[in-house]
Amino acid sequence: MVSFRFSPNPNLAHQINWLPWGEAAFAKAQEENKPVLLSISAVWCYWCHVMDETSYSDPDVARLIDQSFIAIRVDNDHRPDLNSRYNVGGWPTTAFLTGHGGLIGGATYLPPDQFLSMLSELCQAYEEDRAQLYDQARGLLRQRQDRAGRITAGPELDDSFPDQVARSLAGAYDAINGGFGQEPKFPNGPILQYLVHLTRTTSEDFYRSMLVKSLDHMSCGPLYDSEEGGFFRNAGNADWSDPQREKLLEDNISLAQVYLDANSVLDRDDYRRVASQTVDYIVTSLFDSEIPGFRGSQGAHSDYFSLPVSSRMEQEVPAVDPYLYTHSNAQSVSLLLDAAWKLSRPELTGTALAVLDHLESMAQAGKLSHVYDATGAGDELSFLMDWAGLLIALTDAHGYTGREHYLDRAKSVVTELLDRFYDETGGGFFDIEASTQPIGYLRLREKPLAENVSVAIGLLKLWQATRDDDYRQIAETTLSACASTFHEYGAQSAGYGLAVSLLKNSPVEVTVEGRPEDPETSHMIQAAAQLSCPNLVIKPVLVDETQLPAQAHVCLDTLCLPPVTNPDLLEGLVSEMSAPAASPFENVLDRLAGF
Repeated sequence: MVSFRFSPNPNLAHQINWLPWGEAAFAKAQEENKPVLLSISAVWCYWCHVMDETSYSDPDVARLIDQSFIAIRVDNDHRPDLNSRYNVGGWPTTAFLTGHGGLIGGATYLPPDQFLSMLSELCQAYEEDRAQLYDQARGLLRQRQDRAGRITAGPELDDSFPDQVARSLAGAYDAINGGFGQEPKFPNGPILQYLVHLTRTTSEDFYRSMLVKSLDHMSCGPLYDSEEGGFFRNAGNADWSDPQREKLLEDNISLAQVYLDANSVLDRDDYRRVASQTVDYIVTSLFDSEIPGFRGSQGAHSDYFSLPVSSRMEQEVPAVDPYLYTHSNAQSVSLLLDAAWKLSRPELTGTALAVLDHLESMAQAGKLSHVYDATGAGDELSFLMDWAGLLIALTDAHGYTGREHYLDRAKSVVTELLDRFYDETGGGFFDIEASTQPIGYLRLREKPLAENVSVAIGLLKLWQATRDDDYRQIAETTLSACASTFHEYGAQSAGYGLAVSLLKNSPVEVTVEGRPEDPETSHMIQAAAQLSCPNLVIKPVLVDETQLPAQAHVCLDTLCLPPVTNPDLLEGLVSEMSAPAASPFENVLDRLAGF
């Protein structure tokens, strides 16, 4: 699916002789002894649009590029594998490569005069010092190879890893404004999700304060679109002001889940409202019922999003991405299944399963593609992130519906993951499949932390559903492979801390029987979500007997207790169940006699 996408505003960037990433482009670069100019842009990216409208539309810039470079254009959302290897600090990225794909330099947005100067300097260097540039590119590749080689399964995972990750969060925390890091400020859902976990499972007020300040500042400031719902991608300033007004599906899925879980833990109605409005934005603005699925983003348009709703009606709505992406659509399935119960909105279940069934139909036909649209799959190129997302979505669908079909399909996805991406020698999963003729840095199959964490969590979910220890063992080996490098990610290793915590603790499973729209069911789910168990699994089950009150069954490994109908009894029951005792089975049953 070759698609050169440019700014929706007037520009001349398309007049440059852009080529798609592929063997033909690099063969041309080698034949003509020219460096490669690789432009990595995104349809939602404001500064990508600006660069199209200014720098790439400048006639002198365009002339020099066509004369002295082989120009390749890549869409970040379509090719995350290339973005992860060649991005030089943000979007737009302009990377300069050798004719064999080695990185020799690059920059993000540059205005025409600075960009023209950089192009001229690069041309001169490539003409006069080509051997040195090639040596430099080979050195950078060796550094990546050395780092990738360290991601190998080793000794047993240390119990202290989750705490080490928590400390890295504390070190990056902005105590004045909430959130993590400085400007530009990103909300970063995975970090906040781990903070929700720490708030629920520890007695540390510090984590609770970090979470509350972050969520309050994010939802009460301009980062959140209080008019139409949803969060913008980032803020220009540390105090969450000056937002970059583009909305990404993946970000909003993650943040909706954070606010949904934070409401469950902290009982904050305003967090519930933000979660519900964010879900509304996703379903209303990004959903395509004909496919069915969710489009990847809505582009930046500062004038539109700065207006009140009454004035927005007179403006053209910022365009949404015409394409859909497997990994974020899989994530939407898990969110909507959870939100259907926690927000008492059962209709979301049907939407979630419709999206999942479409993804499944592509997978079963052997056409699962990272990118797709109404016409079908794209180039059928899929990545680790896509299969990992599908695994989690299928296990979640089984947990929420009880349908064995989803469990069987999850097992099939694991087979695909192992065949396509698993490192039999060192453990862990590569981000891309092996290629017969890889170009440049695609010769190096890497093991990104986030994607490996996703696979590990999916495998742990499948182990909990099947009790097949093979799945748990692969998850443990995968997390072990990342043990020597997760520290390098700092606060971005939050997902790793969560995954290790899940692995190291026995699951406490709370099955809540009731109906989503029943307030008693909501109270029981809320009580279950506040339990401090590190590995907490809540399984809502729909029942037809509307006259029966909502009830919860609690299981710790193979020990299961009779149901309770009083949410207030859950915490004491689980505490007694989990506490070490000479005869825990007998003590718990004695305690139940008074219920």
